[in-house]
Amino acid sequence: MPERRGTRFSFFFAFLLIAVGGVLGCEESPEIHSSDQPASLGGVQFEIDEYHIRYFELTDNGDTIEYPDPVLAIGVNITNTGETDFVYNPTHQSREMSEARTPLLFPAPDTPEVDWDEFTPHHISAVHLERGSWDQQLQTSNTLAPNESLTDYFLFELPDPTQRNLILSIPPAMHRGDLPIFIEFTYVESEPEGPPVYSVGDSIDFDDVTFTVTNVEQAYIELEDSSEGEGFSNDPVLRISYTIENNSDESIRFDPAHRDLSGNEGAFVQSLHTSFNRIRFPANTEPVGQQTRVNIEPGEAIEDFATFERPDERVDSATFMLAAQHFDRSGRVRVSFPYTPADIELPEELQQDDDD
Repeated sequence: MPERRGTRFSFFFAFLLIAVGGVLGCEESPEIHSSDQPASLGGVQFEIDEYHIRYFELTDNGDTIEYPDPVLAIGVNITNTGETDFVYNPTHQSREMSEARTPLLFPAPDTPEVDWDEFTPHHISAVHLERGSWDQQLQTSNTLAPNESLTDYFLFELPDPTQRNLILSIPPAMHRGDLPIFIEFTYVESEPEGPPVYSVGDSIDFDDVTFTVTNVEQAYIELEDSSEGEGFSNDPVLRISYTIENNSDESIRFDPAHRDLSGNEGAFVQSLHTSFNRIRFPANTEPVGQQTRVNIEPGEAIEDFATFERPDERVDSATFMLAAQHFDRSGRVRVSFPYTPADIELPEELQQDDDD
């Protein structure tokens, strides 16, 4: 079975906040083109074909590499409108980002009249895939004869959803001109594409092991303290319950890694823009009914749950994720669920304590 590794974060590059005119050293000012029409410079034409949000699951030397953070993928159609051949050199592996050599993305200026010598674009970080490659991204140089076209995709961190008008900057290194080409487009957040995302109650099969998220609730958690006995969490938490059923002929080992709070192991929950921390309990405190390490024999099933800090009112949906390596399989559990903050009543035991 090929190894499956999770990369917790895609690799983002921060940019220096510098004026456009200062980067290129030109007296001319770049023109902002609308995405409604192709934009041309130096005998090369660029047109935003489409954009979407996606999760990545890639292969690299027999390993499956997972990037759990969604990214923005922008597809650009590139046409050689000149009279001679044009060599397109992709820059997806570039570690240095600049207006002159690599595509950039930033919120459009608020006004149509812009002093580019003074304007400082607040760049949205580009995304570099540390391992694996996406087949929609070109990795090698391509020679375009006159009137020939190709499509390439550029990856960026997700913009803030309030940033509706964005500019994609195409560098002079990708055409025959002296200035970047600025293409403005309207950004509307959409449901991510990529590996399948399931719903609460769906049975997800991993090579004869079935994983099902059975319930998502906000609740106080019953705890067992080795010195103080039974009690409850101080605050309500987000509790995600699930079952794992072993339908294979061999025993499997389930190690949920509930105590690993580094974010490198175990389950996690995220919305498009935020990840939510697992609850940190003291070392001598255990949630009642939560599994540690356990063998699941053929034909048997276990119940377990994970606990997280509750999202705030800005979140209306989120996704629960767990690498299947935690139950001896490859792949990743991805289950989306709606979320609405709720006022949670105290458990009866705590209400009695308050009355006393």
